[in-house]
Amino acid sequence: MKKRFVAALSVLLLILASLYFFIPGKIFVSESITSTANQNAVYRFLSEDSNWIKWWPEKPKVNTSPAGKWQLDGYMFNIVTPLYNAFEVNIEKDGHSINSLLHLVHSGKDSVKIEWNAAITTSYNPIRRISRYLDNRELRNKLALTLDSLKKYIDDSSHLYGVAIKKEKVRVEYLVSLNRSFSHYPTTEEIYDLINKIKKRISSENAREEDYPMVYIKKTDSTLFKIQVAIPVNINLADTEDFTTKRMLKNGDILVAEITGGRHTAENALLQLDTYALDHRYNNIAIPFLSLVTDRKKEPDSTKWLTRVYYPVN
Repeated sequence: MKKRFVAALSVLLLILASLYFFIPGKIFVSESITSTANQNAVYRFLSEDSNWIKWWPEKPKVNTSPAGKWQLDGYMFNIVTPLYNAFEVNIEKDGHSINSLLHLVHSGKDSVKIEWNAAITTSYNPIRRISRYLDNRELRNKLALTLDSLKKYIDDSSHLYGVAIKKEKVRVEYLVSLNRSFSHYPTTEEIYDLINKIKKRISSENAREEDYPMVYIKKTDSTLFKIQVAIPVNINLADTEDFTTKRMLKNGDILVAEITGGRHTAENALLQLDTYALDHRYNNIAIPFLSLVTDRKKEPDSTKWLTRVYYPVN
């Protein structure tokens, strides 16, 4: 009987020893994704607590969570500290606290790798030690689910910049342009008066318009607005006193955003393209411009104006 007891005790001690040998005091969990988004844009976006609900995989029917805290299947994620290109996130489950770090890793100007690393502290209590070990797989699944949801959201540039921005190739080569100055922001009538002048110039040379009219307006001081209007044309026309033919870098790179709205919508889109170019380390090599897809003379409602915003880069 005594031998059986000693044998059973020996087996138990061996199991316990194996338990503490194979299950360490800390279990490290790591998941990652790579997104086509820019690192600076993603960090700026995640730095605003209010943006997390936009991509978080579990949408509460009523947002009762305190600021910076988000729930997922019984886990509570608490943004503790924003760091340099990283966020310290405390994860709580059943009274157990887990430290983690959401880290943005540069992966080129057009991509970012996002790593989420967590450390689960186990226990000297063998039951809890096994339980924490089993939590490892569940937590890994939650981190993977959360990162996948984040990737799907930030891969869309409109979620980070307010407008969808694409890089395309310049399709036209020649622009016939006309410059003027006004003591006020040019009206629709004044803009189309200049456009019509260019149309007559093109027609007089039996040339062909290649795309929609283009406009660039700049406020140079408190009372002066300078406007440049242009129309793409199929041939190189000789310059005159009023008209200048500019040559575009055909097949060069250009950022494009398509928007619907009036002046303020267009101006905001230009600002976002500026930010996008800065984030992605593009150099602006020519003035940005608006391509007037909608004829403003025929459609007076500015909320219906379709405009393509172009931003030449290299």
